[in-house]
Amino acid sequence: MANPPTTLLELRDRAIAWMNRGHELMLRGDETGLAGSLDAYNEAITILRRMPVAGNPAWANSLGAALMNRGHLLHRLHGTGQAAPALAAFDEAANVLKAISTDDNAWPRRNLAGTLLNRANLLLDLGRLDAACTVARDALALSLSHEREHLIDADLALKARRALADALGQLLVVRQADQEEFARQASDTVDDALAVIRHWSAQAGATLRLLAMRFFRFGVQLYRFHQPHFLAEFIEENLPPADEEFRIIALEAIDAALADDKNSGGIFTIGDPASERRRQTLQDLGVLRTRLAQA
Repeated sequence: MANPPTTLLELRDRAIAWMNRGHELMLRGDETGLAGSLDAYNEAITILRRMPVAGNPAWANSLGAALMNRGHLLHRLHGTGQAAPALAAFDEAANVLKAISTDDNAWPRRNLAGTLLNRANLLLDLGRLDAACTVARDALALSLSHEREHLIDADLALKARRALADALGQLLVVRQADQEEFARQASDTVDDALAVIRHWSAQAGATLRLLAMRFFRFGVQLYRFHQPHFLAEFIEENLPPADEEFRIIALEAIDAALADDKNSGGIFTIGDPASERRRQTLQDLGVLRTRLAQA
């Protein structure tokens, strides 16, 4: 772009133009578009850093958003190969946005939540699972009180829960200590996510369906391995009506749970509470399977 800007308003307009270009190229989704988008956001950041953003929340929000997208694009283009500059971009974005983020200033708060969400996803790829849990919870906290009022906040909260569930799921695999606590946290995360999706199901339509399916698939596996006595209840509460893909997921989980019990070779003992709970679990799963198979 020729003719360097000389006034603050011209600088602002030039920065916004670069951000708009970055957004347009990012939507293309291909590698060339993403690389061009990263270049555009870098130009916007260079301009915005020359401006007195500390005294102008709108400009600070633009800088924070540009930095957030820089970190996201570095992760998307390079995986963990550019983790250090991506994390630095997220850190700078968070510092800028925290100064202007309030419940009354929605977009800085949302951009801050998005920044933390993107950081959590990168930490997941780096295998820093405890840190990913902490950052995902911080992202969730920013949207939690608004998730049943605005769909964009619901989307951010659900994606934060997805990152949290992924981190907890990996912790369940790699860390044998605290299994019960990790399973409890993961089940709470999934149950809350699916409750929010049900809240929005009429208005959002298919918008949240893929997230719903991901949480449902995660949930049936979680309950199958860690709380099988709640598996039937989880399926009945969260299975959407007349959705064949969800029904198949549920039937596969039930069949796997029944096979798990058969292969375990466990013996039922009369009067033993654990045996009674196992017997009730198998009965509930069998009844539910019959009903779903006939649907």
